[in-house]
Amino acid sequence: MFGAFGLLAIGLIYFRLRYAAAERMPFNERAGLVAFWLYNAGLLLWIALNFFPVGWLQLEAVYDHGLAYARSLEFYNTTILWQWLRFVGDVPFALAALLMAYDVIVKLGPMFPALAERLRPRVRPTPAE
Repeated sequence: MFGAFGLLAIGLIYFRLRYAAAERMPFNERAGLVAFWLYNAGLLLWIALNFFPVGWLQLEAVYDHGLAYARSLEFYNTTILWQWLRFVGDVPFALAALLMAYDVIVKLGPMFPALAERLRPRVRPTPAE
């Protein structure tokens, strides 16, 4: 699930976590907000560095050579740089996905105490001097 409806579904799931945890755990939105802005930064970078530039080149190829050429592998072999620039947007998007997945698992912790205990960071005692 990806695209506008996929992101809406992720947002709805995250919104419902507040009510799933209820009074069992204080709800902190910081990780969700960071993930939200990372998702948006990744999408903006995809548009600016990949979709928009390749779209103009593809439109020009349609007018010059026809739709079949603009959809062919031969055309996409001329846009290798723009395809690699998509990776710049992939990084924040992937970080957002990992952060949100971790946050969802932590927030579901009160319902699954054994899993939450394994994921909770351990505080190591400092040696006394």
